[in-house]
Amino acid sequence: MKRWWLPFIIVLPLLVLVATISSPASAVPVQITPLPPVEDPDGRAGTCYSYYPNPPYPYVPLVLDAGSRWDRFDFVWPVIEPEIDDTYVFTGYDILVNELYTDGLDMVGILLWTPDWAATSGRTAAAPRSFDDRPQGWYAPSFDTSLPRIAAVASSSPPQGLYLAWNDPGNYWGDFVYDTVLHFKDRVQYWEIWNEPEWDYFWTGSSTDYAQLLKVGYQATKAACPECTVLFGGLHYWANPNYYRWVLNIISQDTDAPANNYFFDIMSVHLYSGSDNTFDIVNQIRSGMTSFVPDHPIWLTETGVAVWNDYTVDPDPTKYDYASTEHEAALYVLQSYANAWASGVDKYFFFRTNDEDMDEYFGLIRNDQSLRPAYVAYQVATNYMVTPTLTTRWTYGNGVRRVTLWGTPRGKVSVLWNTTPTSTIFDYTAILPTATLVDRWGVTQTITATAGAYSLTMAGATANLVADPDYYMIGGETYLVIEDDTIPPTVTINSLPTTTYSTTIAVSWDGNDGETGIWGFEVEVKEGAGGEWADWLFITPSYSGGFSDLQHDEQYCFRVRSWDDAGNHSGWTGDAEACTTVDIDREVHFDLDLLFGDENGNGIKDGAEVSVTAHLRFANSSSTDVITPAIGSSWEFTTTLLAGDYTLIATPIDWPSLPPGWLPRWEPILVVPGQSTQVIAIPSLGLLPHRTSLFIPIANRNSVP
Repeated sequence: MKRWWLPFIIVLPLLVLVATISSPASAVPVQITPLPPVEDPDGRAGTCYSYYPNPPYPYVPLVLDAGSRWDRFDFVWPVIEPEIDDTYVFTGYDILVNELYTDGLDMVGILLWTPDWAATSGRTAAAPRSFDDRPQGWYAPSFDTSLPRIAAVASSSPPQGLYLAWNDPGNYWGDFVYDTVLHFKDRVQYWEIWNEPEWDYFWTGSSTDYAQLLKVGYQATKAACPECTVLFGGLHYWANPNYYRWVLNIISQDTDAPANNYFFDIMSVHLYSGSDNTFDIVNQIRSGMTSFVPDHPIWLTETGVAVWNDYTVDPDPTKYDYASTEHEAALYVLQSYANAWASGVDKYFFFRTNDEDMDEYFGLIRNDQSLRPAYVAYQVATNYMVTPTLTTRWTYGNGVRRVTLWGTPRGKVSVLWNTTPTSTIFDYTAILPTATLVDRWGVTQTITATAGAYSLTMAGATANLVADPDYYMIGGETYLVIEDDTIPPTVTINSLPTTTYSTTIAVSWDGNDGETGIWGFEVEVKEGAGGEWADWLFITPSYSGGFSDLQHDEQYCFRVRSWDDAGNHSGWTGDAEACTTVDIDREVHFDLDLLFGDENGNGIKDGAEVSVTAHLRFANSSSTDVITPAIGSSWEFTTTLLAGDYTLIATPIDWPSLPPGWLPRWEPILVVPGQSTQVIAIPSLGLLPHRTSLFIPIANRNSVP
């Protein structure tokens, strides 16, 4: 979320600067000691609007020390192209982008706002706007409405020419996107198409209009920079939870969409205040997305919680809904960051770096550059919650929630918090005798397991709503339990015979771990010399398995890696260590000596029983003949068949007929794999007598009684 005039302030020093939120003279900043700079983050974490207020951007070193490696901000069309004469003003943005690029921050540029000369409808920047019309219910940030407004240059309306081809001179949006991306493509390679289009503060067009805006933006971006990445406009979500579905439904019906990744590479999402939203709502959005288009990565490009009790900047605070205390905001960082890992979020952007031009206090850092507790919690997250091999999430019966990051560079990292307001003692199962406990301040201590568990006191949640005191949007005190096993296990796979004469390939393997023990094995299979590896077994505790989805005369290769109880995994075994070619066809000699009438129904042939002439078929499981049918009371043939189930079908030549006579017979035959000829000898086969028939009259529905 951002106020509409923000980009004018930061990139063009000739424009009027807005006032910052100042602290009362009597206020004393809360002293927070940061942790040492996070030197080796995994590049997952970012913040929004790190560049304030002007060069040399004093907040940038602070966010780098916090572990952020991304910034996200607006590239405002009315600023870049103030007139219709195709004159682009990139100077202010060049200064900003060059500084951030040099400092080592990747950037997401948000392309948005329609200049008045290109607008079709909607509210312009000069028209009165109120953030009081933000969506009700779940939270959206508010901004400082007392600040002066800039001249009329921006609009939330769809631009003129939007439905023309992206490169048509009359499509002003396509022209702006192409030229802007082309200018910055060597420094900015991530572009977000608008912001929160489901909220009419930002976009007054329809969902169809936004689908077209996204399509044109995608095509123009890729034309200017094929390697650049396009983000769907960050979802406010709560403004209209179905809006993105409407857009994706429209896109899914566009014949150009499949060849263009459905006009976006990443789904961008904004979620606030409730720390579980970054798991629950992200999964809902992913499910909704995949109902219309294939799965795409999800980035959390805005998340945070407002602080209501910062006495440093507000000497007389009042609690209000969807805001938290400074300490609860620190817990939000840890819990939302862990939940985002568990939901498969690829990038996490905290909103925001500071409080500039905000009506509320979201910043990790105050405007006087002092730190809030959330800053240190952010350092804890970016320092410890990095590059897991696997992430799991679980809620225990007592309300304690756990997100475990397995196989990190520090070992198994479990993030634990209490979702209920009642303090509880929690025994967490240990995989090692000792572990490191880390709190939100980054303070560490060694804890020792007793009877195979670490005993932790989990304080209750406190961040409830005024309107709904039973709802706690943030859990209680949060801890990281780090079990330091970073040594991967070993694994071997047993070789296979050159040829397998079976409908099942028996595969076996072995593994060892000297630290926490083997958790399980992951096994993949590849069909054919040019095939791709595909999942077969995942984290199975077994040391062997039978693979049976086989094709004759095909080669199958298997590879395996082992996982230990800390989530470390070995490398894969060699690609050609366990390969075999399947040979499951077999020469079959079939000999039926006599087909007879089994008068007594006991299968015993005697002098009173006679041979029966019948139509003889030999069919596979799909009832398809595998050899030319015959007529007779005996049958002998030799042929080659695939292993499997077959049926000998004997149908009397006069069937169907009235009794007396003989009934048809279906005799199951099994062809098993092997190298030698399989002999199937049937000395005699009896047909049961046909003694009675039941005729059912069929009424003609058109007849008149």
